[in-house]
Amino acid sequence: MTVAGMMNNKKTSRFSTSRMLVAALLLFMPVSYAFAATMQNIEFSQLPGDKVEIRMIFDGAPPEPAGYTIEQPARIALDLAGVTSGLSSKYHSLGAGNARSITVVEADDRTRVIVSLTELVAYSTSVEGNTLFVRVGDDAIGGMLASPTSSGADEFLESPRAQEVTETPDVPAIQNIDFRRGDRGEGRVIVNLSDPGIGVDVSTEGGKIRVAFTQTLVPERLQRRLDVTDFATPVLVVDTLPEAGDAVLTVEPNSEVEYEYLAYQADSVFTLEVKPLEAGSGGGATGSAFLYTGEKLSLNFQDIEIRSVLQLIADFTDLNLVASDTVGGRITLRLKNV
Repeated sequence: MTVAGMMNNKKTSRFSTSRMLVAALLLFMPVSYAFAATMQNIEFSQLPGDKVEIRMIFDGAPPEPAGYTIEQPARIALDLAGVTSGLSSKYHSLGAGNARSITVVEADDRTRVIVSLTELVAYSTSVEGNTLFVRVGDDAIGGMLASPTSSGADEFLESPRAQEVTETPDVPAIQNIDFRRGDRGEGRVIVNLSDPGIGVDVSTEGGKIRVAFTQTLVPERLQRRLDVTDFATPVLVVDTLPEAGDAVLTVEPNSEVEYEYLAYQADSVFTLEVKPLEAGSGGGATGSAFLYTGEKLSLNFQDIEIRSVLQLIADFTDLNLVASDTVGGRITLRLKNV
């Protein structure tokens, strides 16, 4: 054999070996990568019977999801192997109903879709073309999947990769939400914020009080409905959901009770107080309880010095006020028609 022939044989042998290595790698590559697709959009629609249809649209055929459910807090988790997220936001509000919101978490070789619920119900999934359908509240047999104990689902949910979505330290976030009853029957929604400078907008919509925290994260553990009917205050329900990058609290008062509300903030603690009105008060406390009879006051300030607020109230009410040097600090408050 000539030298040239030996060299050609060596090149052929190396080429064959390379092809064998590539074939071996393809053989042992996880099957999930064959289904690689990108989630492009999420749509939803309300169905009769408090059911919700969620449509996830991909740029190719999505894989069949592997899922599990958790009863407390109620949620459905679907794992999509080999899928990446092309969505602009990880959080998507579903509005009213049992299905409250969707969180999309991308980690390693999969994407997890978490549907937060008010209460756990059955669900079903189906794939049609490039769309994955999830029907929450569907009574289809086999729709609800039990929580696995060996699949690592719970470990993933508590892993740092999953937690960074809901506990990012550099992003303003709600740290806790609590509800308390005052001595006079008022309901207090108390919100702990990570940053006292977070913008707050309080308004009323459809008989409900809406509190929006601008560009603020809501951890998944706080995306829930608080049923506070048993507290015997004017407040029945407090819903907390992400909405277009904001954290939104919707407070539903009892429509059969007259009330007034007051929002104020001290440092990083925001409080919304909903107070019942006494019969015949005409929108304010009785004269025996509060002697002021002038015009009602409305103020809306963000991060203002307390001494300046006191001066404004004194000027408006034409009252004498003396503040010592120990009075200081800054406050955010909203007073409406009080």
